[in-house]
Amino acid sequence: MKLSAPLFCLIGFCLPLAPANADIAADKVTATRVFEEKTDRGDFSNLDEIYAPGFVAHGGDKSYTLEEDNASGRAIRAAVPDLKVSIERLVGEGEMVAVHWRASGTNTVAAAGMPGQGKVVKVEGMTMFRFQAGRIVEEWSLTDRLSLLRQLDAL
Repeated sequence: MKLSAPLFCLIGFCLPLAPANADIAADKVTATRVFEEKTDRGDFSNLDEIYAPGFVAHGGDKSYTLEEDNASGRAIRAAVPDLKVSIERLVGEGEMVAVHWRASGTNTVAAAGMPGQGKVVKVEGMTMFRFQAGRIVEEWSLTDRLSLLRQLDAL
């Protein structure tokens, strides 16, 4: 006799169902790709493999489309052409992956709100991604902008 899920639960053998996104290891690989490909190397070519249609990045009091997020990423790479990014910590649970990252480089070009004074800057931040079907649907990022502004003598 085959028991249906509700009847099976009623007789005391309820087992937690696997979450909708059971492959957190694959999501961690995708989150790593964002920082290795897009942020560190400035390679924006494989984004359809990484981001889901309708992706939204949340920052401050505004939300951004993928196109706006990419424009910001390109502006930062223009301001700091030798930008290097490393992942310090990577944690995932359910449909979320959190990344603690560090970045450094020389601000040689006035762009992305940076003055282009030739100063080496180091900054860190955290980004949280929400995944669906192996692709990123939402992002929340925090960057230590106060430290960045101090290093650029922009306060």
